[in-house]
Amino acid sequence: MPDPGVPLSTFTHGAIMPSTSQRVLKAYLWFIALFHLFVGVAVNLSPAFTRMIADGYGARVDWTPQFTYILHPLGAFMIVLGLLAGAAAREPERYEGVILGFVTLFVIRALHRLVYGGVLTEAFGIAPSRNTTNAIIFIAQAILLFGLWRAARTRARIVTPATAT
Repeated sequence: MPDPGVPLSTFTHGAIMPSTSQRVLKAYLWFIALFHLFVGVAVNLSPAFTRMIADGYGARVDWTPQFTYILHPLGAFMIVLGLLAGAAAREPERYEGVILGFVTLFVIRALHRLVYGGVLTEAFGIAPSRNTTNAIIFIAQAILLFGLWRAARTRARIVTPATAT
């Protein structure tokens, strides 16, 4: 939570120029939002794009109707995550819980890669080295997002109405 003594408007609105960390946080959240929206919509509307995503992860998939169908609810979750990230990108100070939710999601995704790596290799043919790389990417995303959030939040605490004039 932001410091109760600091108006929320000091984070990104009002006469105070947003800091670099605040601008980068918002840009990164917009990237997360657009990525999740795009993938979510594509998974629900484009079988060809869904196959490209699987190839991008290095997965060999049996495209049965059952497997293809189970991807549609996953796409719906991706759409909702994209909308949540978009809200957080517009007003990071208001949606800190969403930001921390994405940090947690990225950590969990990395842990899944590490804990269930053997299952991913067996079920989808994803090479262990590729799986480790994907885990590192998820951890890097979590660290980057958390670091940007902390830096922007610290900046919001430093700027007070007395120092803003």
